Formats: sequence, structure tokens, C-alpha cells
Amino acid sequence: MRQIIDDTNVVFAKAAAAVAALVERKPDAVIGITEVDMPETFFAALRDSGVSFANVTFCNACELSGEAGQGAQAQAAKLRALLYDAVQPGKVLLPTMEDYDAAIRAAGGMDLVILGIGERGHIAYDEPGVDFGTGTHENKLADVTRNALAEAFGGIDNVPTHGVTMGIATIFAAKQIMLLAFGEDKANAAQKTLEGRPETFIPASFLQLHTDVSVYLDRAAASKMG
Repeated sequence: MRQIIDDTNVVFAKAAAAVAALVERKPDAVIGITEVDMPETFFAALRDSGVSFANVTFCNACELSGEAGQGAQAQAAKLRALLYDAVQPGKVLLPTMEDYDAAIRAAGGMDLVILGIGERGHIAYDEPGVDFGTGTHENKLADVTRNALAEAFGGIDNVPTHGVTMGIATIFAAKQIMLLAFGEDKANAAQKTLEGRPETFIPASFLQLHTDVSVYLDRAAASKMG
């Protein structure tokens, strides 16, 4: 796993530049992406990259279940506001569609999947305890994930209990993986992901087993690493 560590704005500018370089090499790239645990700085850098996403297919990595998946707090809505409305990609695939993994394969398979990391090492909505071999599936959201959404939903009682997410197996099928971590609250998860052994209760740690992973960390997120 390659590690790129720098000041917050710099490291995410570097990550966006790596995405832009991929799209320049392959204008019809297929890219998985999520807003979960991702910095707005990164999306701003993507919007300002100057590369054309007109032929790119984006694959949303996760979505809230039920009516929430159609509302303002849905991943689809957030990614439109943060990225898609500005860059106008060729196509966007959603995990709520039937047989999402087959749809990704039909699009040519993911050249890259871009993920943030949660405080407990979750990626997208793959929570601690997820099975390594799982494809796209509906998953119960952990309390820490729901608590992070509570203010936006006007209280924890209004937050959906489940979400649909790419599974670890879906993510592993991508040719490249990019993991972004920022802030001191992600330092424990980053350390366990990069320096611990792969284990089901730190889902991001499974990424150690992939052959092409780049991890972009700001200095706070990297502060507990040896």
C-alpha cells in the first residue's frame, strides 16, 4: 500500500491529480466513488482539475436504504452537488439498481475506486464485521455511522438503519483503490488499516491484500503510525 502523507489541502490535491491523470490516460474510465468520510477539499480539487469527465462512468459506492435514498441526504444527491453537476460525467451507476455488480462488469469493470475511511475502519457502508467475500448488499448501519448523520436528519430517530453498499469483493475487483483519510479522529483507523493485520472488524484493513492501493493521509490522520 503506497502512502502519500502531506498537509490536508496538499494531499487531497495530489489525490485529485492522480484521478485526473487516470482520466487523461483513459477518458472512458470507470470510477467508483463515495461521499462517506470524504473531504470536500478533495471534491473541489476534482472539480478544478481541468480534465474532462464527459466519457467517465461513475459508480456510486453506497446509498441509504428506503425513502432516504431519494432525499437530500442521499449519496446520489450529495455526489451530484459535490461533483457530478459540475463535471457532467458520461454516466452514473447507482447501487440500488438490480444486480449492481453485474452492471459494473458490463461497464468494463472499475479502473479505480475512491474511498474514505470511518473512525472504526469502515469503508462506504461496509461496517465492522463485514464478510470479505461479500458483493453489493444491504447492510445495517453502525451506531457511529448513524450518529454522524443525526444532525442532518433532525435526530438519530430519523436516520435510516440500513444502507446498500459495494461489498469488499466488489471493491477488490477494481484495478486500483484509492483510500483517503484526514483528521485526528481517523488516526486509529488509519494505523490499524496500514500497520495491523487484515481483520473483519477493520474493513479497510482488507485493502492490504489488494495489489494496487494508494493511501492519501493528512498529517493528523497519519499521527499514530510508526
